[in-house]
Amino acid sequence: MLAPRQRRVLSPWLAGLLLLLPACRGDGRPTEPSAETEASAGPQGEVTPEPEPEPAGGDAAATAEAPAEGGSEGDDAGGSEANGGASGDAGASEGADAGGGEAVADAGATTSGGESPPAEKSGPAPLPSPIFGKGNPSCGRDPGVGQPIKSFSLPLTNGKTVTSQNLKGKVVLLNFWGTWCKPCLKELPEFDRLYRRYRKNGLVLLAIATDTETEGVINFAKDRKLAAKIATGGEELANSYKSPNFPFSFVVDENGIIQASYRGFKPECLGQLEQDIRGQLAAK
Repeated sequence: MLAPRQRRVLSPWLAGLLLLLPACRGDGRPTEPSAETEASAGPQGEVTPEPEPEPAGGDAAATAEAPAEGGSEGDDAGGSEANGGASGDAGASEGADAGGGEAVADAGATTSGGESPPAEKSGPAPLPSPIFGKGNPSCGRDPGVGQPIKSFSLPLTNGKTVTSQNLKGKVVLLNFWGTWCKPCLKELPEFDRLYRRYRKNGLVLLAIATDTETEGVINFAKDRKLAAKIATGGEELANSYKSPNFPFSFVVDENGIIQASYRGFKPECLGQLEQDIRGQLAAK
């Protein structure tokens, strides 16, 4: 055994030798000096160990691991930032919701603050001034007043079909005429004047011809530039009213009830006919 003095002399020398001559481990990396050896060599200061040679692959592996760890941290940081952004978005969303609530409250305040009510729907257009002046109360009281018009379905000169049901809800001047009837050819243009005057107020003029040939009816309507709806093939319907005079006409209300009846063409009754039409239009 060595004496204590000899151990003190040899200990630093052995420590330096161990640093210079690393022992090989199973993985090829040098054995690092133990903490006890460094502690024993340090205080003496007699031996200065040379830098340990860099083992092959050892630091490279550590270097390779460092970016991986840094990347993982970056991923975590990115995740935190993403979470932070999501939290910010949530806050913004909550703020937007809060703002929306304020907007709703403001809207309610505006509504309850006494806004003027919505404008009421305008009524029917005002009636224009009469064409024929004052009426004659003795006119328009021929048979048929108070009765419903008879059902029908007839072709129009424009290729369509008109029925009695189509006339419901409208004020109608229903006229029966024919191209063979001279008084009819004078009366119908006057009725067309009334129609042009009051159609904006809802008047419908339906002139039902008793002609079996439509060509003469169409030509007459074109020559006189009539705006009325003209039906053909109405002889049977006209006969069903058993009128002793021809032409004849009815003022029909929106429920299909005859309110005025005119049998035969009477120029002196045009004023009363107009008044009867105006009365029904005003009552709608």
